[in-house]
Amino acid sequence: MPSSSASTARRSTSERDSSIPTGLALTAEGRRMLEDRVERLRVDVLDRLRPHLMGPDRDERDVAQFERTLAEVARLEGIIAAAAELPAPATGKRARVAPGALVEAETDSQPAERMRVRIVHPEEAVLDDERISWTSPLARALLGAQVGEACEVSSPTGTWTCVVKRIAK
Repeated sequence: MPSSSASTARRSTSERDSSIPTGLALTAEGRRMLEDRVERLRVDVLDRLRPHLMGPDRDERDVAQFERTLAEVARLEGIIAAAAELPAPATGKRARVAPGALVEAETDSQPAERMRVRIVHPEEAVLDDERISWTSPLARALLGAQVGEACEVSSPTGTWTCVVKRIAK
């Protein structure tokens, strides 16, 4: 996206990073989605493969897939068990973008592009198209911003500006 001459709020990296929880933290919805994913892996993959693991006709590809899925289930269960829950983000005129917040923003390019993102831990970011990792360039630019504030996003494709239009839970 093109660079813009719009005024942007300058927040230091330490100010933005101070709003990111240390350790593993998930939104309540993200925790539920990970739990659902574990259940689907157990039922749709592990239960389906289990009968194919024994006998002379067993295929080692099934065994390998079973072992990979079992490792993924264990990894996800570890994340769920270890994760703290992100507090509900503040909303309103004085609220600042925080982890867990749903942010609506608009680019200053022509034509303007609207985006809707929820800033979450990297482990939760892969659950749907709305979630982005708090380590991403866009999330790092948005964290700490208020409604109406312009944020400069430094990305691998260049620098561009977006304006926070709404912060929601």
